[in-house]
Amino acid sequence: MHSTVYEPTSVERFLAAVTAADGHPPLSEHKLTVVRDGTGRFGSWRDADGIWLVGSVARHDADGHWAVEAAVAERVRTPAAERDAIGRSTGLVPHGGHHTLWAHRIQQIMAAEALGYRAVRAVVRLSGAIADVVPTRARGIDVGPMADSDVQSIVSINNRAFTDHPEQGSMTEAGYRSLERLEWFDSKRVMVARTEDGVVGFCIAKRAAEAIGEVYLVAVDPDAAGLGIGRALTTAGFALLGEHGATVAQVWTDEENQSALGLYQSIGLAIDFRTRELAPTAAGGQAD
Repeated sequence: MHSTVYEPTSVERFLAAVTAADGHPPLSEHKLTVVRDGTGRFGSWRDADGIWLVGSVARHDADGHWAVEAAVAERVRTPAAERDAIGRSTGLVPHGGHHTLWAHRIQQIMAAEALGYRAVRAVVRLSGAIADVVPTRARGIDVGPMADSDVQSIVSINNRAFTDHPEQGSMTEAGYRSLERLEWFDSKRVMVARTEDGVVGFCIAKRAAEAIGEVYLVAVDPDAAGLGIGRALTTAGFALLGEHGATVAQVWTDEENQSALGLYQSIGLAIDFRTRELAPTAAGGQAD
């Protein structure tokens, strides 16, 4: 049985069970938002024992592609079921829409490869103890709370810093304001780096869980690169989170972003999770 109607109690219970089995949520925060507020496409499938699959599809405004994730019950994870789950979930993509599939479980990655998908990107999470992150300063740079008048500068710096990023490089002021409406967002955890000429970087910090503090987003104006501003913002963000009770520091970045990886590893964080983006090839994969 298939449903595109989100049923909070049963779906949330299912996602919690998959999270417990895998030690990590099966859907990203972005896809969870799609599931909960209906801004993307959602589907759930049941068998005699209940929900066995939840698929979620979100459209990225930057390039118009659809990102797909599938949460599969542990009890049905045969190779055939994994391939079936991918087919059903990618079937939520509108006809003619370009899509990619995100997966972190090896069984799911192998099923995708059997269907003709190939990995095109990897995103990693780095974690460590907040107490081990030593705050640093950048010469001539003042790091402190943002003002509402800084939003335009934040949007501009974000887009200049992430000009080639597939999702992050097309922020608008309206998009930033939509972040403000998220449950976890707190404007007091947005910090900016200033020179006498204005804002040159920013950091958005969040409480991802009871003990976990995450630097959700950090960006520096390319014209100010190499001055230690990214390090100053990142460590300031973790210091702020530590002051409010977080003990674990986390951050996410593209695995190919060697400068970001080097920064995060140098402040004491280490890779502890990896997820992959896979795209259908011309010779295989699900039809767009």
